[in-house]
Amino acid sequence: MSWLYGLVDIGIGILQLILGVVLALFSITIALNILDRTTKGLNEFEELRKKNLAVAVYIAGVLIAVGNVIGQAVSGISKAIIPGGFNVAALVAGIIQLFVGLPLAVVIIVWAQSRVYKWLVKAAEKLPGVDIREFDIVTELKNGNIATAIVLFGTFFAISLIASQGVAYLSEPIASAILRLTG
Repeated sequence: MSWLYGLVDIGIGILQLILGVVLALFSITIALNILDRTTKGLNEFEELRKKNLAVAVYIAGVLIAVGNVIGQAVSGISKAIIPGGFNVAALVAGIIQLFVGLPLAVVIIVWAQSRVYKWLVKAAEKLPGVDIREFDIVTELKNGNIATAIVLFGTFFAISLIASQGVAYLSEPIASAILRLTG
């Protein structure tokens, strides 16, 4: 009979994996769609077809940043499906964690991009002969400016590492509160 429990545990593990992949794909799709709206004038797909490495680095930074934050949120949902039981409070808390983590990931990426732009403008203003009015992140990415893309990538990555730790344990106090309120 213990072999049956072992098979159930394996099935639960596979279910957790499938759930994580589906939620990750959903989250990344939404994040890229929202981010696409914030980079007006930049057709990412067309730039990738032109083999624009700067845009590729930029998109990779976005994907990694979203993945860092969303990965923690998906783990909260996975905690609901455990061998030997199903925890409804943990599932609800994990879903809340996901819907806090996804907008947080998008907001930090947009905010980080804005801050980097302001920092680059201030730095460029100090350089002799630089016309700062012509500096724009979208234009720089379109022109294949790898340096700008790498700065954005690093910013997205660093901020997402910090934000992911804030999201990591969010489901546990929410699940605890749900259990206290329900019973």
